[in-house]
Amino acid sequence: MRRGTTALRLLAAPLSGALLAAAFPALDLGPLALVALVPLLLAVETVRPRKAAVLGYLAGLAFFGLHLLWIAQFLSWTGAVAWLAWGALSGIQAVAFAAFFALVPATRPLGALRLLVLPAAWAVLELVRAYHPIGGFPWGLLATSQHDAGLLLPLARVVGGFGLAAVIVAVNLAVAMWLRALWATTRDAPREPEAGAGAPDRRGRLRRVAVLAGLPLLVAGLVGAGLAVPAPPAATGTPLDVVVVQAGLRGPHGLAQGATTEQVFDNHVRRTETLALTPGDPPDLVVWGEGAADDDPLTNPDRQAAVARAAAAARAPILLGATTRLDDTHRATEGLLFTADGRLADRYRKRRLVPFGEFVPLGGLMGRLIPATREGVPYDKVPGDRLEPLLIDGTRVGPLICWESAYPGDARQLARDGAQVLLVLTNNASFGTGAGPRQHLAAGQLRAVETGRTIVQGAVTGISAVIDPAGRTSSETGLYQQTTVRLAAPPRAGLTPYVRYGRGLEAALIGITVAGIVLAGLLWRRRLAVADRGVAERVLAPLRGQT
Repeated sequence: MRRGTTALRLLAAPLSGALLAAAFPALDLGPLALVALVPLLLAVETVRPRKAAVLGYLAGLAFFGLHLLWIAQFLSWTGAVAWLAWGALSGIQAVAFAAFFALVPATRPLGALRLLVLPAAWAVLELVRAYHPIGGFPWGLLATSQHDAGLLLPLARVVGGFGLAAVIVAVNLAVAMWLRALWATTRDAPREPEAGAGAPDRRGRLRRVAVLAGLPLLVAGLVGAGLAVPAPPAATGTPLDVVVVQAGLRGPHGLAQGATTEQVFDNHVRRTETLALTPGDPPDLVVWGEGAADDDPLTNPDRQAAVARAAAAARAPILLGATTRLDDTHRATEGLLFTADGRLADRYRKRRLVPFGEFVPLGGLMGRLIPATREGVPYDKVPGDRLEPLLIDGTRVGPLICWESAYPGDARQLARDGAQVLLVLTNNASFGTGAGPRQHLAAGQLRAVETGRTIVQGAVTGISAVIDPAGRTSSETGLYQQTTVRLAAPPRAGLTPYVRYGRGLEAALIGITVAGIVLAGLLWRRRLAVADRGVAERVLAPLRGQT
């Protein structure tokens, strides 16, 4: 019997991980996230925290291993190193799953309070891994699974992505508790006649009623909460008329898949110049994605002249993603805003750099241990230190570059600082043709709901799109599709509850988690003390009778 139970527990771990991975792109079965954790929650309820941690780690490995498969494709040119990197990253991230599932049995003394403490703990673990270490890894955050108009997605406008993750975990916990109660009721039902003739087991009957009614009430409550969420801020003023030029080419492998060449730059110039042939008014802004220029247009006169020529033809400013040269040994990823007459008006330097993509932690050591790390990233880029909106045609536009859109705090800060539209410059070619680009777009959808802002995502190679404050996308492009998309981005000035109070909410989640863990520890200590006294009483009782 014990072997069978152990086998079921071992099966529950990868099952929960696989179900959770299926809730995200590529399969994108978002509703699965509401029950994906249930098999393992049931399996670890009565085991020791250490064993629960092992099972949680296995679930995390399964989830991240499937969710991050695009990394192996991205680094396929490195051979075995690709699988080493994929496995190492999956293994590191899975630690958060181990910590959470260890808390499931460890917090049993809290009883129903676990419906508050455990969801908060999951959110805090996500918060930690999103920002730490070395800049964090905000990928595979649970709320992102609801990006495609999920039932709970509107709640992000109030509680943000981390709060929404807590709600999703609370649903999983409630379903697991419901199933345990249902099993207990079914198991105890044959014993009810023994309670006495004409005296039915009232407690058992009440428990069955509670079990049967509990889950429908939960679903009704969630639907009601989604409907009660305040609407996003209303549009104010004339929509920003934006043209996104997507003119990248697929490179050979890895980082080179998104490498900008002279042909890619010329493609952007040529497609922008054709706007002169388009009837009607010129756009308010032309967007070239991250790294659209193959050489720094601020130090290369030919490139700067070509940008000026394209801006003059379009009769519009150009926001250009480029790698700029700071000096002989330092580079930066920037968004450069050129006026319609080709002058540099403003710039934004990417603040959150991708480890092993734009810099190599402990670069000297890693370069010697794993030469492929330096082969792919020959120099470390320098991060920026300024995050504030750019003024474009009277509209305050909040810039984010590539995976900065995965960080909830950055979009929230831009909205608080007056950004009326958010704009993501990216180059997703390095993701390859796997789920990575779709996962990146999903993060943008969540940011749109959180901030109540329209988000324009302009990619060199796709996916480019416009996202409305409800998280819906339109004008989506395909990967490696050569195209020009014209879209409207209505400005908004109001603030969502999450933008106003998001930092306080995150602090509250941390406080609930810490207080819950401390309280659980005190309750366990008291239980052990009571148990020790009981043992002592049983040992001493016979001795007292002899005196």
